[in-house]
Amino acid sequence: MARKWTAATDESFARQNEVAVREAREAEHIEPRAAFVSYDAARGLVLVEMTSGFVFGFAPERAPRLVRASAEQLSTVRISPSGDGLHWDELDAHVSLGGLISEALNLREWAPRLMGQIKTEAKAKAARENGAKGGRPRKRTAALNAVSRRAGAKG
Repeated sequence: MARKWTAATDESFARQNEVAVREAREAEHIEPRAAFVSYDAARGLVLVEMTSGFVFGFAPERAPRLVRASAEQLSTVRISPSGDGLHWDELDAHVSLGGLISEALNLREWAPRLMGQIKTEAKAKAARENGAKGGRPRKRTAALNAVSRRAGAKG
């Protein structure tokens, strides 16, 4: 059912704006943001300088809409207002920095392994506590849940 639209009060708008500004500031410290971008025609790379000081480059072929772009078109790249993306207006191409970096570093495969290898005292303590309780709890399967529901309905 659709919700009825109601106008926001000045007070509720101010609260929503405060939350949005706080979340944007937090994202600036966590998510990749571009400070400068250019196309280096000699090397055939889009070069991105991050707000963190790191610089990386990528071949335009890595973004489908840039594959057939000319050097002149590629040089018109601009940074999104939030700094988390690159845009080529003439080409109607938009590239996410987070997506580029994730793809470049193969984060989908690599990061979980890396994060699982981090050893902290808190992780060690949790592992000892779980071991004292008999180990990690078993996951309930969908079939077991269905049987439990049916058994509960009969009782």
